[in-house]
Parts: sequence; structure tokens; C-alpha cells
Amino acid sequence: MKTNAITDLNPIYARNLLILSAVIAGKAIVSLALSALVGNIMAVDIIASAVLVAVVLLLVRSNVLRSSSSETDDDTAPLFGKDILSSLRAVAIPLAGCLVCQCSLGIGWAAMIFEHYSMVLQTRDSFLCVCAGALLCALCLVMVRTHIRSIVNFRYYAILACLLLLVVPWVSADLSGEARTVSTALPWGFSSSFLSAIVIMDLVSIRRKAFYAVGLLIVILNVAVWLASGFSFVVLGDEVANALWRISLIALIALSALEILREYRLLEKRLAETSSGKLNGEKLSQFKLTNRESEVLDLLIQGRRASWIAQKLYISDNTARAHVKHIYQKLGVHTREELLDFIESLD
Repeated sequence: MKTNAITDLNPIYARNLLILSAVIAGKAIVSLALSALVGNIMAVDIIASAVLVAVVLLLVRSNVLRSSSSETDDDTAPLFGKDILSSLRAVAIPLAGCLVCQCSLGIGWAAMIFEHYSMVLQTRDSFLCVCAGALLCALCLVMVRTHIRSIVNFRYYAILACLLLLVVPWVSADLSGEARTVSTALPWGFSSSFLSAIVIMDLVSIRRKAFYAVGLLIVILNVAVWLASGFSFVVLGDEVANALWRISLIALIALSALEILREYRLLEKRLAETSSGKLNGEKLSQFKLTNRESEVLDLLIQGRRASWIAQKLYISDNTARAHVKHIYQKLGVHTREELLDFIESLD
């Protein structure tokens, strides 16, 4: 008999991941199909990227891709500059990762134009590896979407993993031929697609008006960075341009690690503040939690996981997970963050 894993994942978020996996796989397939018709790899990638943007806009406009937040979107409210800046800050880390990928792409395309050697999208083999990386990304999204314990943790650890994958070309610098092509283009295709998916997921969660404005700004930033990196390759040379790209990548990896640490400390502080006060039993009584579920809830807001709760209460892991699932269902929450919001709202 199949058991349901208990995760802190909003079902809408999981659904969005599934839809985006199909979109990313579709872009890779379209790219492969176009490459058979059009010999210019640059033109193929531009067309496929434009199709990706159009499809995402269509999915958002038709409400297929929608926010996992329970808050309603007030489209009648005016859009201010601070709203756009706030939205940009929310997607800053994955967006910076995408821009780093665009830097390497701009350098690669400039190398193609001026007949210098570059791994990303210069040859058909590297192009096929990029498409394979995108398909692997789509498969990864499908596989992990039902096993995410925390949306926040998934987001930051996925960003950090993608950035670390971009370091692989440095490790494989001594390789040559097909081995070097695969070790460079495949991680790039995977990381670029995964980071793009995270940016889209973040954008979907903001106001609809802000989505269009910030989305347009992100497209402009990607094009600008691509042109600037290609120009730096032409003016400064291959070594300087690649050195600048590597410095940017290292700085971004460090920033991502610090951001993960900051989020962890904020969550720990919030858990400590929430658990320091007593649960409002009178208001919780309307949700008809059992005595055991109340015990589990008290441990949950202390930051404990199901496995720890099972040991503490001398019950099996499956029983502890079942209690967590029932608590989430009765309180109408899907994630640990939503649970904390709910508990705080009772005070």
C-alpha cells in the first residue's frame, strides 16, 4: 500500500513546478526541432527563448500558473515604484544566477561571431548538451516536487546547487574534446533552466500588475547583460571577460550561502518567539484537534520535525506524519511558514 509523504508543500506550488517542467522540456524539444531546420544556433536559441516567454505569459494570463499564496490579488490597486523594487528584491538571488548564465552565454556567442573557442552554444554538440541539461532539469522538477519539505529551503538550496554546478567547467578545465563539452554545456543547460524556473515561480507569487512590469524589466536585464558580456569579450579579451564572470559567480555563491544562513536564523527566531507563548487553546478548540494532535502542534511550533516528534512521543514515524497531515488539514495550512502565520494570528 502506498503511503503519502507529509511535506510542507503548498499543492499549488507543486502544480506550478509540474507545469514549468513541461514548459522547460517543451522549450528544449522546440530548440532541437528548430535546429534541424535552422542552421544558426544563436537564432534557434533566441526563437526558443521568445516562445518560452510567450508561453509563460499565456499561462499566467489564463491563470494556469497562479500564486500559491492565500492572499487575494487586488488588480485595482495602483502600482508604485516601491512595489516593483520589492518584487525585484524577492527574486534577486535567482535572477542574479540567471544573469550570470547570460554572461557566459554572451561570451559564448561573441566567441562564435569572432571565431574564438567557447563551450556554450558554439557547436552543435554543445547545443545538444544544453538541451539535454534542460530536459534533465524538467525531469528533476517532476521528481522533487512531491518531496519538498519546505518551499523556502528548497528554493535556496536549489539556487546554491545550480550555482555550484556552474563551477564544474573549472574543475574539468584539463579535459578536452567531447568530455569537456559535456562537462561544461550540460551543467549550464541544467542550471540556467532551473534558475529560470525559480524566477518564474517567484514572479507568479507577486501581484499581477507587478508581474508584467517586473517580468519586462527582467527580460531587458537579461538582454542587457548578454550584450554587455559579449562586448566585454570583444573589448577586454577572453581571459579578462571570463575572469569577471568567475568573480561574479563566486560572489553570488557566497551571497546565496549568507542568505540561506540569514533565512535560517530568522526562522529560528520566529519559532522561538512563537513557541515562547502559550497556544490559544480556546481559539484552537474550534478546529477539534485531538489531545495527541495538540501535543504534536506544540512541538511543531518549536521547530521540531516529524521524526523528532515520533521519538519524543514514542510513536512511529508514520503515525507522527499522519498527525502532522491532520493538523495541517484541520488548520487549513500547507507549509510551516503558513502554520506560524496562523498561530500568530490567534494572538
